[in-house]
Amino acid sequence: MIGKSIIAIILVAALIGIGYAAHASAQDNNNITNQTPTQNITNNNTTTPNNTTTTTTVATNNSQNTESSQNLISSAEAQSIAQTYIIQPNAQAGTPILKEINGEQIYTVPVILNGNNVGEIDIDAQTGKNVGGAGGA
Repeated sequence: MIGKSIIAIILVAALIGIGYAAHASAQDNNNITNQTPTQNITNNNTTTPNNTTTTTTVATNNSQNTESSQNLISSAEAQSIAQTYIIQPNAQAGTPILKEINGEQIYTVPVILNGNNVGEIDIDAQTGKNVGGAGGA
């Protein structure tokens, strides 16, 4: 009988411990997932000729879009990376052009041979990876 009581006490203590750990974990997750970007809200009041007031509210999101505005490789880096993929003798990587293709920032690097554009290599502006291209000599 005493053995069963001890087991019951241990089980109750274990359940309380598990409940506490689950609650603490949920609190930590809330601290991470409930972070929201800040917004500036501006109200512009305008009085019209008939003395009625019109209010225009503009909300501006202050968060930065890390996908498109941060951590991009430079144009020179994209050109250098593209050059490593050119196997045609005497062909050179030209001046990259930064474009947005399917929501991704991409450098399109022309391949120049004897003064002529003979193709292009697409370099991901964030990762520096070769993501395709066209043409070839």
